[in-house]
Amino acid sequence: MIAGIVSIILYIVTAISCYGGIIPPEVTPLGSVLVIGMPVLLTVSAIVTLAWFCFGHWMTGSLGVVMFLACAGPIKMWFPLGSKEDPAPGNPTFTIMTWNILHGEDLGEPSNKGSRTMEAILEYDPDIVCMQEMTGFEKKDLRHFSQASVDSILARYPYRLGIGTTYDICILSKYPLRHIYFGSVNSFILAEYCTVKIGGREIALANIHLPSFALDENEKTIFSPHGDKEQKEDLGKRIFHKLQHAFPIRAQAAEKVVHGFERLAMPVVVVGDFNDVPASWTYRMFLKAGFKDAYCATNFFPTYTFYPHAFYFHLDQVMYRGNLRPLSVDRLNIRTSDHLPQLATFEILPNY
Repeated sequence: MIAGIVSIILYIVTAISCYGGIIPPEVTPLGSVLVIGMPVLLTVSAIVTLAWFCFGHWMTGSLGVVMFLACAGPIKMWFPLGSKEDPAPGNPTFTIMTWNILHGEDLGEPSNKGSRTMEAILEYDPDIVCMQEMTGFEKKDLRHFSQASVDSILARYPYRLGIGTTYDICILSKYPLRHIYFGSVNSFILAEYCTVKIGGREIALANIHLPSFALDENEKTIFSPHGDKEQKEDLGKRIFHKLQHAFPIRAQAAEKVVHGFERLAMPVVVVGDFNDVPASWTYRMFLKAGFKDAYCATNFFPTYTFYPHAFYFHLDQVMYRGNLRPLSVDRLNIRTSDHLPQLATFEILPNY
């Protein structure tokens, strides 16, 4: 009986985590916090449900099945059921890489600061590169990178935006870029808005870096086996306080990005470090504005783009809207930064 009650509570909490993203973060951060834990809760619920069936307790196991069916929509946001596609003959395609490069640091090989990052970009050769935490291409900004890689990058990508700005957003492109000014929307400084002209067609692009949780290195070790119970409780309280502050700020920033594209008729791609997970309030805000998740459309398995300190979260997103068709989104296992890059391929449909 006790096990049954605990299982029912688990199912309820899991269901709340799946739909926690519909709760405005300014009302309470609990829904947003539970969304982050949704993958873990779903995994535990699946194991518990199977265990009930294995031991012949069909009623309690069936409750787990009902919970999964009721949460099918949010689950698909985290566990996609898509597949890669091939472009139609004659339609132009383009590739775009999004990557938070941690200011050119190299966590895997600290002595090679920046060089492996630039070499990876050159190797995968995307048409457009959207970098976050990349200050610019002034000499002082490139001190971590080898001169050879910098020269190659500058030669390959003649069109650049975000260069010399005070915020850490940079766009490199093989195709012409045109800055978009949305008025007050541009006051959100963790974004760069532009259009890209590809094969005579113009699409809008936003490279964004939404506000983070601002956790320090000590707070990020909350899941570490080290530390006593009292220390963990103190860390938990500090982290919850920061989350309570961060979620509404991030929601406001995301709203500005979405608002900027409301009246824009051309196709739009929004990429970058969202600092939030699928099914969250921020993620759902883009869905309500007509955007779709390119990773979900082209992949059959969950992923993560942030990995240090056992925080395996899908924080970097590739969203699109309009007459575009995503063909693939690959998460690349290049561990120079604390974020992993994603490489997306899109097809531009003819009727726009």
